Amino acid sequence: MGLNRDIKIQRPTGRRLLLLVPFALCYACFVVLGDWQGSVDYSNAQNLGRLVLWAAGSFAVLLAAGFLLENWAVLAECLPSGVQALYNRLFPPRKSRQGHWWIWLLFSLLCLLSYLPYYLMYYPTWFNNDAVWQMEQALGMAAKSNHHPYFHTLIIKVFLTVGYGLFHDYTAAVALYTYFQMALTAAVFGFYLYLLYRRGTRLLWLVLAVFFYALLPINGMFSICMGKDAWFTAAFLLFIWAVKNCDGRTTALIRADEQEKDSGTSGGRRWLLLFGTGLSVCLLRSNGIFVFLGTAFLLILRQLLAGRKTGGAGGLSVGGGKSGGKYQAYESRERQGMYLAVASVLACYLLWQGPVLSALRVAPPDTIESLTMPTQHLLCTYVRGGNLREEEVEMLEAVVPLEQIDDYYNPYLFDMTKNYIREHGRQQIIADNKGAYAELWLKAGLRNPMLYLEAEIRQTAGYYALHIPHDQILYSEYFMVDNPFGIENERKVFSYDMGLAMGEFLQWFQTFYNRVWSLGMNTWLLLFALACALYRKRRAIAFAPCVMLLGSLLLATPVYNEFRYAYGVFVALPFLFSVAFGREAG
Repeated sequence: MGLNRDIKIQRPTGRRLLLLVPFALCYACFVVLGDWQGSVDYSNAQNLGRLVLWAAGSFAVLLAAGFLLENWAVLAECLPSGVQALYNRLFPPRKSRQGHWWIWLLFSLLCLLSYLPYYLMYYPTWFNNDAVWQMEQALGMAAKSNHHPYFHTLIIKVFLTVGYGLFHDYTAAVALYTYFQMALTAAVFGFYLYLLYRRGTRLLWLVLAVFFYALLPINGMFSICMGKDAWFTAAFLLFIWAVKNCDGRTTALIRADEQEKDSGTSGGRRWLLLFGTGLSVCLLRSNGIFVFLGTAFLLILRQLLAGRKTGGAGGLSVGGGKSGGKYQAYESRERQGMYLAVASVLACYLLWQGPVLSALRVAPPDTIESLTMPTQHLLCTYVRGGNLREEEVEMLEAVVPLEQIDDYYNPYLFDMTKNYIREHGRQQIIADNKGAYAELWLKAGLRNPMLYLEAEIRQTAGYYALHIPHDQILYSEYFMVDNPFGIENERKVFSYDMGLAMGEFLQWFQTFYNRVWSLGMNTWLLLFALACALYRKRRAIAFAPCVMLLGSLLLATPVYNEFRYAYGVFVALPFLFSVAFGREAG
């Protein structure tokens, strides 16, 4: 036996055990609430028992995973010498690699070449209805609206203007936009592969990450979709990287140089990156501001707590005397840089949302667009025969005809309801009486909490339940919708029959995905990785944007299992896994 008797197992402390409790409770709630229809067949006592059992089982799994990850190297030393040698060959200690710009370029080119067949097959783009409306706005054929972020509409307008000026053809102009978007996606995914390479990710996992980013049809199709999802996802991934670089900068002055080298960024450049990526996240999706605000709050809180732990502005003397003063100055600069970056993002966002869009005569989204959950809560209460007073029913009737509720109410899909209200309802009444309708929602909820919970679960279950009653549509049912521009698919590779085969392959993959994966699985794995990272005392602030993105969906998603809304979480998983499960601190 190759046993080193001086090696000690790191036993879980009370703090670590307590840390796992909320994660265990989350998993228990995911199971019981995600299976809402099945849960109603049990008594309250039985459901409580299910919650307790699932929480206990989840806690045990999380504890075992954290313990093994924390003590993996120690336990390996207890193996026979022959097994140790084999283990060390298969899993050598991870060492950071030297980064070169051409390695990033190679990864990016690999992703770009992998997406190119989709681009040539569905040239000039995958055109959905949202993109048609945005293109109409860009060309002055429709009124300007911030329903879909107008910042992205302006991006479309730039490429249409340049492309049409060069080629005098809108099909070619759209193709130029799509190619640039595809190249941007490939560059960002290539950069993430480059980060994994530099972190010393072992060859097997690096190959799997390459397969994930370059070869999954999901990424290829989203890279050519003329919508905001690819742009937002690119900004979101870069924002995660920027947030991770900004964390842990006030630990100790003697580690500052090492951290600068590890991150590849230094000084004010980190805060400039945080500003640029944070503002992009805010401008490219309506819930981006919530993602940024929540992450910024945690980042600032993390820095303040780190400063307190190390003595704040005078409690720590690194080496005493001059070193302590130097550390205090360093910490002060870091805090000022963070505050300035966050404040600048908020100032620019408010300036864009107010004066700039007003000057451009861009209409804000209508009232009903942001009222997904309150509307679903109240309609579920009415449909299920909840406790609503006569005057409250009259207030609902004033907005939307309740006698036709079967024609538009869907507990899983709010789009049907809001479109019906736009066409047949009177949403302006809500805009004119915001306080009264807010009071209606609050008072009705206090009398019908379980019906509100039912509405909430049905509208959001796809994001945390492992199994849902409907398959997800990854790419949409159409690759090219009718449009007023006369743009049609012009396949540049393969024959028509091979084009159909390509379509059949994509549909097969979509079916396969729904059998082995789900949006709920993304959430389960994300929280599992986060729990392990916290258990191992890793700097886990990189998880914050993903958690905030999921939180914003639970508050306002219009569709209960829309893949593109949580696409950013899906593509961030390989990098977050490296933070949580790597053998060395990330």
